[in-house]
Amino acid sequence: MSTLLYLSAVLFVVLYVVYVRLLPRPLPRIPYHKHSAQRLFGDLPDYRLGFPMYQFIMTPLSWPLIVLEDPREVEDICLRRNREFDRAPLTSNILGTVMPHSSIVKKTGAAWRAQRKPWLGAMAPDFLRRVVGPSLHEVALELVELWRAKAAAASLASDKTDGGIVDIPNDFDTAALDAIWVAILGEKLNVLKDQINAICSTEESTTNASAAKPETKGDADGEKANSIDMQNTMRYMNHAALSYRTFKFPPLQLWLMKRGAEFRRFNDLKNRQIQRIMHNSIAKFKDALARGCAMDLVLRREVQDAHKAGLPLRDLAADVDLCDEIFLLLWAGHDTTSNTLSWWVKYMSRYQVAQTRLRGSLEAAFTALQTGQLPTVEAILDADIPNLDAAIEETLRLSTITTVARQAVVDTEILGCKIPKGTQIAAQNLLYERPVTVPEELRSENSRAVHSEKRTRGGYDGPAGDNLQDFVPERWLVRGDKDGQMVFDAYALPRTAFGDGPRGCFGRRLAMHELKIMMTLTTLCLKFAILPEHLDNMRASETLFRKPVSCYANLKVLREAR
Repeated sequence: MSTLLYLSAVLFVVLYVVYVRLLPRPLPRIPYHKHSAQRLFGDLPDYRLGFPMYQFIMTPLSWPLIVLEDPREVEDICLRRNREFDRAPLTSNILGTVMPHSSIVKKTGAAWRAQRKPWLGAMAPDFLRRVVGPSLHEVALELVELWRAKAAAASLASDKTDGGIVDIPNDFDTAALDAIWVAILGEKLNVLKDQINAICSTEESTTNASAAKPETKGDADGEKANSIDMQNTMRYMNHAALSYRTFKFPPLQLWLMKRGAEFRRFNDLKNRQIQRIMHNSIAKFKDALARGCAMDLVLRREVQDAHKAGLPLRDLAADVDLCDEIFLLLWAGHDTTSNTLSWWVKYMSRYQVAQTRLRGSLEAAFTALQTGQLPTVEAILDADIPNLDAAIEETLRLSTITTVARQAVVDTEILGCKIPKGTQIAAQNLLYERPVTVPEELRSENSRAVHSEKRTRGGYDGPAGDNLQDFVPERWLVRGDKDGQMVFDAYALPRTAFGDGPRGCFGRRLAMHELKIMMTLTTLCLKFAILPEHLDNMRASETLFRKPVSCYANLKVLREAR
């Protein structure tokens, strides 16, 4: 009996020591919830905010995650302190699930730079304007036509004549996938056209109205990417990447997910389509070095280099780095843009004055409208329209990626607090109220200098920082010195939607082109009328992105898409 008591006491002591060792170890001077330090899973049971910087205590044996909610400090770290902070393992854990060889999951260095270098030309202004821009313009017109058809069908169903309420949760997703697919891979999925033809076919059968003949899907050999399959693939891969955030035992759950039939099926489909199109592009460049899409531009260089060196061309379709980089561009250029545009429709519906002001500025800027013609892609990209720039920036402010992750690569400081090498930083992008005031002496010298030089209106402490929960494009406008006209103020507030510095969004210029073209053409062709109260909500699901739970539009047709 005494032996049993002795062994029980030893076991209790051992378990207690293990328990104490597993408890989180907060960093000094940085706020945290005291009770969370006494729980194995730290802050996970009740995650709350409230400080410009605090530590989020997660799982046993893990370092605290520093949550940074000061926008000036987020901008400073991403843009000006890239020697102190680099890509964080948090990014690799989430995105490495579906694209483990892409540049976004790699540390900054020679290999990372080499992987990005071939794509620099594809993001150059000339290539985007000449090759990508027309594709974006065509897709935007197809989106307008889809909504016109949906609005007509909704009007017919509700006995209205001027428009109807349309559920559009997937339309921007479809449009963005169509646009990025042709821009990067040079092949049209025609998802929007398929939907338009389906609606027109239904109308024809019920009203005897004429409709365009549906196009035949697929190549003669049946190998062309099926639009529905690719949509489902992109959605599944996005879901798989975001699932990591909810895992209780990440390594085990990730291992099991990757071996599941569903993951393997979609991953194989993704790889087959990318490799097929790469083989087609390589064959095309062996005959004629044309420049038709971003991937053609990259493969063209590989073909030329091999030819000049007198060497056989390596199997580029087997290059996992190249294949994952292509998928990264498809994923990032499709999901983030569609999410931003979905929120923009919601803001246009709710803030009618802002919509009317934007449409008035667009109509005044494009003289082609007087002859019944919509502006060309060149006219849109060349136009200087402060109200449009302000609307884009305000939408990005309220609907961007929620968190940018960085890791300290040296011992450093943030807001006067010591940050050990290896600490991960979750920099928050979304802000709906004025940030907590931080003494200037706690900020870096560069941060103070930029704030003094660029933010002449005070940033978040000035008028641009008022009513941050509302959609107010005017916060980005200021009266110009020369003629007194309103001009766009790029420094009204820190702009962190795309990240900044070397690790910022590689496709930022492409995304801005797409937003500018899509917003211009949809605003000119359609009015987003006020929604019924039960459909007008701003509920969101917070994942890697802030996604609207639902998205409706009360559409009134103003112009034909031509």
